[in-house]
Amino acid sequence: MIIEIYLAVILGILNLFLFSLFINIFLKYKIYDVPDFSRKIHETKVPLVGGIVFLINFFIYLPFILIFDESLIFFNGLREILGFFIGIVLIFLIGFYDDRFFLKPNSKLVLIALVAIITLSISDIYKVDHFNFLFLEKKIFLENFGIIFTIFCILVFVNAFNMIDGINGLSVSYFLICIFYILSLNFNLSFFIFLIIPGIIFLYFNFKNKLFLGDSGSLLLGFTLSCLFIKSHNDELINADQIVLLMIIPGIDMLRVASLRILKKKHAFQADRSHLHHLLLKKYNYLTSYLIIVGLIALTAFISIIVKSIYINVFEIISLVSIYLIFFGLIKLQK
Repeated sequence: MIIEIYLAVILGILNLFLFSLFINIFLKYKIYDVPDFSRKIHETKVPLVGGIVFLINFFIYLPFILIFDESLIFFNGLREILGFFIGIVLIFLIGFYDDRFFLKPNSKLVLIALVAIITLSISDIYKVDHFNFLFLEKKIFLENFGIIFTIFCILVFVNAFNMIDGINGLSVSYFLICIFYILSLNFNLSFFIFLIIPGIIFLYFNFKNKLFLGDSGSLLLGFTLSCLFIKSHNDELINADQIVLLMIIPGIDMLRVASLRILKKKHAFQADRSHLHHLLLKKYNYLTSYLIIVGLIALTAFISIIVKSIYINVFEIISLVSIYLIFFGLIKLQK
């Protein structure tokens, strides 16, 4: 534990330096988000720094695989390591290209699917071939549909995570909640500290409007969570209903928004201001909107950990969906 404390301090100082450095570099080379005074609510050019610094932290972790005791290493074997790291590099490059030159939604979907296929072809640990539910004793096997279902899940979650990245702090706060949840089930601080420290430092700069994740960051973190969820499920550390609970807010919001866009004859992933956080901003200030979403996700995650009932996750999922639907029902009544 002492080693991890020293490591956290060193990573904290290093990440403060890295974020400050890349803020200046990205401003110099014009890799920033430009306000359009309609969909984007910021007023200045904000560098899209998040992805590159998170990626650097992943690679800083690699040498520690040789240092840490085998029981402290999150990945089991070379194929797991290669599958994950090749995947995150490719997904980062897709996002970085999109930040600089813009990718059409269909092109982005195809490329993300290809990255998922490459990752799955390297290691089966990232393939969903069965479900473990807390309230069921038997596993549900997918047989021949495992690969297709896994690609579908990764596409859905990566896009849902990308969509939640709409106001300062929201997506990375959600990312950290999920990381702490997985950490509570698998206390492997030697790996997760390389995600937690840059996440906390990012929030410091993001809340001050000094930087954004950009697509390079949101795709990277969304893909990372997808891999961690699937691996943790296959390692029997987390159940499918726990994953659904953590994903339900961004997932149901993505489903609603995508459906509305399709009904309006728009692309399902064409950006607009119809997300939950945008609608909350119309009724409340930024801090209240942020706290409502993060608070709901954090509270239900905490309850899921401390309450031992096998039906707790199902109950919370139904409760969150009900709250969500009631909120939008009230909005329609007010129109």
